[in-house]
Amino acid sequence: MSSAGVVPAAGASAARDRQMPRAFRALWSPLWIAFVAYQWWVEIEQWLLAAVPDDVPTVHAQVAATLGAAGHIAGSAIEALFYFGWWRARGIRLSLVRLFEWLVSISVLDLMASGLTRVAEAHPGWLASTLEVFVGLGAVRGDAAGPGSGFRASFGGVGLLCVARLVATAAIQPRGTERGLAAPLRLTLAMWLLGRLANWWLVDLARGMSPLP
Repeated sequence: MSSAGVVPAAGASAARDRQMPRAFRALWSPLWIAFVAYQWWVEIEQWLLAAVPDDVPTVHAQVAATLGAAGHIAGSAIEALFYFGWWRARGIRLSLVRLFEWLVSISVLDLMASGLTRVAEAHPGWLASTLEVFVGLGAVRGDAAGPGSGFRASFGGVGLLCVARLVATAAIQPRGTERGLAAPLRLTLAMWLLGRLANWWLVDLARGMSPLP
């Protein structure tokens, strides 16, 4: 059998093996993304309806929930674009579409954490204490006006579900990068930490507690 017939086929097979697998079949992917967006819409609407006064029209909460759900999906797209650009700059090509599919799927862990936080706030006591292990020791509201509120808003949600999300985000990258888990995990943690620090600064700035002199 000629090398022209064997080597290219073997090379194509090896290339396929190195590719990041799809989270779902291509035909199901748009439906899954729409479903996750809808679940975010429901979750955000629940938070808003519990927070706003009764005399505020429900449509306002629904519009805000729509914007919030779209923001979560857009956030996954931006995150995917960041990883895509980072590895592309180092000569490694990942599938942007597949990265996006996986990050949307992994965001379900954040959705679970948000739902469990609502449950914990509605059931203070042993149940809330148990759920805090999953959603973060500072996720359940306490003294929201306290001086550490910026830190709490940014890092209070560090629980088992947050850790699982970070590990899952890092774990989807080695299949396409062939770099092992260490490098993607460092990248994922660095990006998450920078985002949390920026959020901490913005929350404190909004409350008149800027760290700048």
